[in-house]
Amino acid sequence: MRYFELEEPRDLDSVVWSGTYRAERRWCLPGITCPRCDAWAGMLAYPSVDLSSLPENDSLTDGWPQSPEESARRAALVRPFVPPELPIEPGCDFGPLVGTARGRFGPVTVWPSWQVLVREDARDLLQGAGLQGIIPVRAELRNRRTKELPLYELEARPLAKLHPACIYDREPTCPFCGRHGFTLPPKRWLLGESVPTGLDLFGVEETTRIVVSERFVDTVNRLGPSDVVYREITVG
Repeated sequence: MRYFELEEPRDLDSVVWSGTYRAERRWCLPGITCPRCDAWAGMLAYPSVDLSSLPENDSLTDGWPQSPEESARRAALVRPFVPPELPIEPGCDFGPLVGTARGRFGPVTVWPSWQVLVREDARDLLQGAGLQGIIPVRAELRNRRTKELPLYELEARPLAKLHPACIYDREPTCPFCGRHGFTLPPKRWLLGESVPTGLDLFGVEETTRIVVSERFVDTVNRLGPSDVVYREITVG
């Protein structure tokens, strides 16, 4: 099976579709302040996680950085709502995208590169073809084009890992906040044993990369072109 990273197009003169959107999520964990690392936040997002029944969800609408202790307290509130095998981190977002959209959208939209939206017909095609790992969450985007099909964000759960041999400049884990950054190499490949068997879409741990299978690419291409760059990534 071949796999591809999703990237937004760099050559804006070559794009086919005019669709753009501005949106945020309802809930988030705060960033974190650290005496060693300063203030920072990750970029994980779980659109399918609904925190509306959490009594303390009012404290989860502001991402302003907090102390490690306060960040951990709020993370503990959210933990029961997130599948136990999935990580959460400072700055993690929850719930669907809420905002506005304009223009016409292609079958797949990747903008920014860590968010992938599909039109309703593309969602139906992916599900009808039996692809696995497809978790669509309807984006709550107001669009003046009333005939435009609804958009669904596909949740990319960080289940795979980069191969250790392609990672460099890894920082030691911070004893205060737990941060351990590294430089993302221009040429990278996945750790074979970490690739989730049978899934056609997933994220890559500790990065914002979204990976899809060749089945995904072949399926959505039936609906015509999308303004997406599919960059093949090796499994090693």
